[in-house]
Amino acid sequence: MEIKFNKFVFKLDFSFLILLSFAVFYGYKNTVDIILFSLAHEIGHITALLLFKVKPDLIKVSFYGIGLKYKNNLSKAKEFIVLLCGPLVNLVLYLILKDEINLILLLINIFPALPLDGGRVIKLITPKYSKAISLFFIILLSCFSAYLFIEYHIFSLIF
Repeated sequence: MEIKFNKFVFKLDFSFLILLSFAVFYGYKNTVDIILFSLAHEIGHITALLLFKVKPDLIKVSFYGIGLKYKNNLSKAKEFIVLLCGPLVNLVLYLILKDEINLILLLINIFPALPLDGGRVIKLITPKYSKAISLFFIILLSCFSAYLFIEYHIFSLIF
């Protein structure tokens, strides 16, 4: 489903509805909070973009989360600020609310793997090595996920 406002597009992918159905079916009580705090994260990026007079093109909500697309004609310093404003919102909300959800969203988004904010910062700083750094951290996370699954039967990081 797509909703257009002038040149801005909000896209709700069918895969998100599947994920939402699983959350409702299994009774995951924090689903609404995760969605709202994820939207707040994206609003942090959008606010920074608007301060730099850049209009976002697309917000896509899918199985993999919420993503923001915009034409990247910013300087490296401005792009760095835009990338950090999303996690900064989660940090501020965590410090105010003392909740796990914002802490987890912060940690996930600063993880140095593409296409996450942390991975995009790495790509901005060291474009030549960003893929190798992302691959290293994804392998590290995969090993940690396998350990949690084998040792504690926690499988959520595998997804």
